[in-house]
Amino acid sequence: MSRRNGIVTSIAGILFISIIFSFFLPTPYMIMAPGIAQELSSIITVEDGYKNEIKGELMLTAVSTQRATILDYLYIKFNKPVGIELDHISEHLPEGMNMVEYLELMDEFMQDSQNKAIAVAFLKAGLPVSIEDNGVMIAEVLKNSAAVGKLQRGDLIIAVDGKKVGRDKEAVELIRQREIGDSVTITVNRDGEVLDFSMKTVPLDVDDESYPSIGVTIYSNIDYSFPREVHFHTENIGGSSAGGMFALEIYNQLVKEDITRGRRIAGTGTIDLDGKIGPIDGVEQKVIAAERKGAELFLVPVENYEKALQAASSIKVVAVESFDEALEYLLQN
Repeated sequence: MSRRNGIVTSIAGILFISIIFSFFLPTPYMIMAPGIAQELSSIITVEDGYKNEIKGELMLTAVSTQRATILDYLYIKFNKPVGIELDHISEHLPEGMNMVEYLELMDEFMQDSQNKAIAVAFLKAGLPVSIEDNGVMIAEVLKNSAAVGKLQRGDLIIAVDGKKVGRDKEAVELIRQREIGDSVTITVNRDGEVLDFSMKTVPLDVDDESYPSIGVTIYSNIDYSFPREVHFHTENIGGSSAGGMFALEIYNQLVKEDITRGRRIAGTGTIDLDGKIGPIDGVEQKVIAAERKGAELFLVPVENYEKALQAASSIKVVAVESFDEALEYLLQN
């Protein structure tokens, strides 16, 4: 072999290896795939409850996510596997937030979701619950938002335009009364000092509609007192999308009547203190996960019903707006 041919062969080899290696480089996309459908009896235990007398199962569902490589991206784009999608990472990771901060935020939302679920279930079962509103905690200030340089993570929002707020829902409703671009005054408690900040509202896309926002993620800072202990084992599960199913499982352990009636019931949806079941992401993947685990019924927020129905092949999909509505359906059907 001539020296020239050897150089050409070496270059070709290097190019081939580089091309192969590039297939495994990460892209700015996340793979969304069916994740777990986990029996809640293995996750939640209510003190002095009726857990051992329950015949069926209530199940949370989750989406499996991971960063897509170039090879993943090409495979999914061309083969379109059922239940697997590509989402740009910006749709899940707020701008300016790293993955560690995002996971911490999901843990905070999980804790908030658990407390709300306990409160809703206990009150429905006729048990006393003490709830003390302490304002609205800022979990994260999004990059390039109206709040940058003014509000900070850990600030406690106590008023919007001079109107006192105790919960996140109240703050959101007051801000949404404004038009995009209007000025709004946010009053916060920062380490014991009360401060006022004026800023303009910016667009926030929610289900293809645009709402005014100030560009922060928030949650209610509430002190709870419950008459019984509720133990959760939710390691490696974050976010608030299992709140509705948490509440049903807790309630089922509090009362003698088994609301599952021996069925395997999966579902998803956030929960508010008023019992409202809210929309979530990744419903198609959660439906598939539930079917794979043998669930016969899937409870879904009304906003996600159509997509859930499209993803279902054997499971019955039921839309619910509230905890009471979900409970009533299970008891009557």
